[in-house]
Amino acid sequence: MQNRGSRAEPAPPAERSGGRPDAGAAPAVANPGSVLWLNNALQILSTAAWYVAAPFIPLYLAAQGAPAEVIGGIIGFSGVVPLLISLHAGALVDERGPVMVTKSSVLLYALAGAILTALHAVWAAALAYALMGIANIGFAVASQAVVAAASTPTTRVRNYGYYSLWNSAGAVIGPVLGGFITGHFGYRTAFALVWLLMIPSFAIAGSLRGLPAVPGRTLSLATAHRLTGTILRQRGVGAILFISFMVVCGQTLQQSFYPLYLHKVGLSPSLIGIIIATISLGSMVVRSFLSRGVEWLGYGRLLLGATALLAVTLGIIPLLRHFWPLIVVSGFMGASLGFTQPLTMSLMVESVSAEFWGVAFGIRQGAQRVGAILSPIGFGLVTTASRVESAFFLGGATLLAALPIIASVTAHLRRPRRTT
Repeated sequence: MQNRGSRAEPAPPAERSGGRPDAGAAPAVANPGSVLWLNNALQILSTAAWYVAAPFIPLYLAAQGAPAEVIGGIIGFSGVVPLLISLHAGALVDERGPVMVTKSSVLLYALAGAILTALHAVWAAALAYALMGIANIGFAVASQAVVAAASTPTTRVRNYGYYSLWNSAGAVIGPVLGGFITGHFGYRTAFALVWLLMIPSFAIAGSLRGLPAVPGRTLSLATAHRLTGTILRQRGVGAILFISFMVVCGQTLQQSFYPLYLHKVGLSPSLIGIIIATISLGSMVVRSFLSRGVEWLGYGRLLLGATALLAVTLGIIPLLRHFWPLIVVSGFMGASLGFTQPLTMSLMVESVSAEFWGVAFGIRQGAQRVGAILSPIGFGLVTTASRVESAFFLGGATLLAALPIIASVTAHLRRPRRTT
């Protein structure tokens, strides 16, 4: 699977919407193919490390006697610190480069894995989950900036599709491996894989080369927040942030309470891991066809359809109680997420200049973190007041209600021109 040009690629949104030309085109990378391969390999390892632990932390907390509202609160509040640092994490990528940020994220993941392995307490799990959330911000902003720097406007959508596909590969491996080890050897043995996977990750991060500094004005961590208004005024940025927020609300509902629902209907940790992995497998399948989907339907229709599919799949989860129907709906849920995430990444890059990419990704991560905080807290309260099934009904209904707004804000994203 090569990260090179294809015969037919969609035109950048700036050209389609009559906006400015791609003045923020990235500087040439010495060996973009090698950089993309290393970056994608790092995504497999880091995402696998996340999914080895994260889907099972709610079950781990429940096994220690934590009620649903506490579990939702831990998952939600663990995103507060990442939310506060997301903008400056992006500025750090612009100022110091993605390699340093990636190495720091690897070390934080390793520390979180060590805490989960060594300390058996609710507060320790909450601290470790927060550290993993901080590291996740660094991984996301740095790796997305690498893809932007190593791509041209023509190959960017496709490269983000491949980047997300490799990310999904780690998300397939992680929960299956985590579920198997949890079922046979216990939670703490599975959590040890988090820091073990960071050993090769640190070596790969150190091997990233050929990423020149972005030309333009030098950014400072102290003044990064002043750029927010400039970036938010760019056409399309508000729509991207709204869609990212709504999708992450649904995704966090799935990540926080889907394992609890699967446990409630009597499935074993191994089967729960397989079902969670099916979500990522669905994402992998559709991400292979991302650029073709944009060519056929356009950015707006594809984003609208994917969000509608996510709403439907969340809403019908409480109607299903057996393994195979849940596998099918999980695959469709993954397909919806497989389109939305890389599309919003690519649209964000094409909406701002290159010297602002890191900060722009930080803003996008901030919007996602707001959703990741509010979603488990709100749906945790719903689960406590009623039952977990009600949270999924409400989540699906909320996304359906947001569809007219999404249709409105994506109306300017017309179908791209076909090229030969």
